[in-house]
Amino acid sequence: MILNVISQIVGFVGSLCLLLFGMNMLSNGIQKGAGSGLQKLLRKITGNRFYAVLTGIGVTAIIQSSGATTVMVVSFVNAEILTLEQAIGVIFGANIGTTVTAWIVSLFGFSFSIAAMAIPLFGFGYILKYFKKFKIHNFAESFMGFALLFMGLGLLKESLTLGPGASRIFAVINGWGIGGILLGVLLGALITALIHSSSAMTAIVLTMASNGTLSWELSAAIVLGSNIGSTVDAVMSSFGATVNARRTAFVHVAFNVTGTLVALLIFRPFLALIDFIVPLEPAANITTHIAMLHTIFNICATALFVPFVNQIAAISRKVIPETQTEKDE
Repeated sequence: MILNVISQIVGFVGSLCLLLFGMNMLSNGIQKGAGSGLQKLLRKITGNRFYAVLTGIGVTAIIQSSGATTVMVVSFVNAEILTLEQAIGVIFGANIGTTVTAWIVSLFGFSFSIAAMAIPLFGFGYILKYFKKFKIHNFAESFMGFALLFMGLGLLKESLTLGPGASRIFAVINGWGIGGILLGVLLGALITALIHSSSAMTAIVLTMASNGTLSWELSAAIVLGSNIGSTVDAVMSSFGATVNARRTAFVHVAFNVTGTLVALLIFRPFLALIDFIVPLEPAANITTHIAMLHTIFNICATALFVPFVNQIAAISRKVIPETQTEKDE
């Protein structure tokens, strides 16, 4: 019994690490392949907040990491390449762009043999490394990272096949009503902060939900919580940075926390909206429900706050004022 538990924990940690490593390799490979193009794109953002949002969506969808986009934005604000208002728009867009991973996992992760696709994809990426003459070898890591992501997801699916005891625990939590929902939000925030990836957290939720371990409501609560935990990268990158960089990190935290609180206030009507949009009942199509919830939540939060970018920037300047030293500089 104890050996089985230890084996399952070790298997889960190992598969999660493989998933995270694959996502990191995918992100690095695309950034290498794109060269400085992504950075030039961010530098050319005009004062139009909607262009900034679209840029955040596009960059994050390409590199598959809202954390990487946010850290890049904070560093650009720190270097005075972007203004605070421009950075706020990009951060709003990054939250929408990060939902692409959930759709990839939902649409492809459970519909066919993941290992059957992952191994040839990894081999293709490895071969691509030797085509340096055509300048496409930089994309090799992106294909290999995609393969490792799918391999990690497949192993995660196997390791998260929990016994009836664990399923009963989640059923009890789900029966706590609002208390269970709040606990789910807290778990989502804490675990995402620990693993530094809301996309990986969403993949875990999708896997457990597809196995029947997590209910629709508890899955939704954990996904909402992961939006709060995803802000840890922005906070860490702002340590020792300029005042505007710290304000950018503050806006990211405040935006995600406020959006989550608003969603919790209308939690059941929000889930009913997702049920109306997605065909079939949640039990029959739960992975699509979760991916749709992740997307609709971030789109609605962005639509709600993007008209008030200037006001949000003004609030952040009051909350985080310049020190006397910074004023002198």
